[in-house]
Amino acid sequence: MVLTWLLDSFRPDTPFPVLELVGEQGSAKATTQSVLRSLVDPNKVMLRGRPKTVEDIFVAAANNWLVSYENLSGLAAEQQDAFCTLGTGGGFASRQLYTNGEEHIMETKRPVVLNGIAVIATRPDLIDRVIHVDMPTIPPEARKDDADTSAAWERDRPLVFGALLDLFADALRILPSVKLAHKQRMADFERLGEAVARALGFGPDEFQRQYADLVRAGIDRALESNAVAQVLDKYFEERISPWNWQGTAGQLYDLLNNQIIPDRSTWPKSPKGLADQLRRIAPAYRAKGIEISHLGHSREGALWRITPIRSSTATPPGVEGGIRYGDHRE
Repeated sequence: MVLTWLLDSFRPDTPFPVLELVGEQGSAKATTQSVLRSLVDPNKVMLRGRPKTVEDIFVAAANNWLVSYENLSGLAAEQQDAFCTLGTGGGFASRQLYTNGEEHIMETKRPVVLNGIAVIATRPDLIDRVIHVDMPTIPPEARKDDADTSAAWERDRPLVFGALLDLFADALRILPSVKLAHKQRMADFERLGEAVARALGFGPDEFQRQYADLVRAGIDRALESNAVAQVLDKYFEERISPWNWQGTAGQLYDLLNNQIIPDRSTWPKSPKGLADQLRRIAPAYRAKGIEISHLGHSREGALWRITPIRSSTATPPGVEGGIRYGDHRE
């Protein structure tokens, strides 16, 4: 996964996934991140501290090829959205300094690497684009001095970089022959990874299998970190007929809002807020076999259906297998 991310950083014409290094103290997150950056975009300051604003992220992207942040304990929702935009290409606009009417636009697309002790990507959109790596802890007897590590890396870096380019050439030679029957969201990365795996001697579909496992783990993290998903899971686990509901966003909000919610700081304040969250978590639930779908509007409000994908059929609005609006019984 990391090799493919490195090589993908050399391709400016395709979307970039975000590399996320997570591990406890002493797992060499910062050292690993510095080594990776030295192969892609060497800089006097390899790692940067937490960005304060979205504009800081785009300023860093405008002045560096690789955007690199360390020791992140969390990112605001708009900052996570900014990294999504950065990976697929987009821009940031603000008023130009000392003017009233002119606009300053920064348009970029950049590879990103982040590290932290806890999971950084918590928004479903960003999790879909993340290559998550759990860093193993280094035992005390295996640790090395920074000076020795740096000297050894500077000695070996030219050889590693040359080998990396050889692998890149082999992967690009194989890439036109790679056909994916099923594609994940970052399909360009997945296709390159399959070519890299074959160039390294792995069998067909080996990378796809590992990448699918990584995506599934990301889906679980997305739902675990989402307050609505946590309460939704708990509510339907207690029902006689789980995951078989249809009604308005207001009715669902009333049902869930009465449950025990450990942390209400991220809980939606209204049915509209709940509907927005349902749209965000719907792809994750769909991957797990649960369809959360918006059915349009009625006089009662916005209609939503939650049902297993295997039993979903086209039925008139208002009835789903004997279930009426706001009713969880069959």
